[in-house]
Amino acid sequence: MKKAEIEIGGIYRVRWHDGSFTNIRIGGTKRYPVRSRGYRGGVIGTKTRYWGTNLKTGRIVEIKSAAKLRERVG
Repeated sequence: MKKAEIEIGGIYRVRWHDGSFTNIRIGGTKRYPVRSRGYRGGVIGTKTRYWGTNLKTGRIVEIKSAAKLRERVG
C-alpha cells in the first residue's frame, strides 16, 4: 500500500519478514529524522513509521514501511 492510503484506526494485513501474515490495528504514526552520511551529518528529511497492535498476540508492533501493509481488512 501507499502512505496516503493508510488510515489511523484501520485494520490491515501485514506480511512479516518470515513470510507469514497477520492482522494489525494501526494506532498512530511516528516520524523520525533522516541524517546525511557526510562529515557534517545534518538532518536532510524525515520518514514515517507506523505503530499498532497485533490482533493475534496483543503486542504493540512497529511497521517500518507502508509497503508491509498488504490490504485493508476492516
